[in-house]
Amino acid sequence: MSVETAYRLLFQGTLIVLSAMVIVALIRTVTGRLTVDKIIGINLISTIVVIAICVLAVLFQENYIVDIAMVYVMISFVAVMILCKIYINLFAAPGNRKQRKGRERHDD
Repeated sequence: MSVETAYRLLFQGTLIVLSAMVIVALIRTVTGRLTVDKIIGINLISTIVVIAICVLAVLFQENYIVDIAMVYVMISFVAVMILCKIYINLFAAPGNRKQRKGRERHDD
């Protein structure tokens, strides 16, 4: 068995393990009780997908696939930041908002 065949089997095995990890992370994301758990699960899935894309780039020996992974990372980062911003605004304690607004009025 040549070294090239051994590397191909290694990368294929890595992709199978990463696929199983995505399935487990997806199940954990769906069954998570807290919204924070779901946001972290989405971030974990996107990280695993980027690793899988990089492994595919090495397996196919194509450099442009890494560029696709970089674009995916940027989109994923922006999406998680937007989800966090929405989560903070929607689920902040209503009492804290009133107190903050009340303090702003009294300070003037």
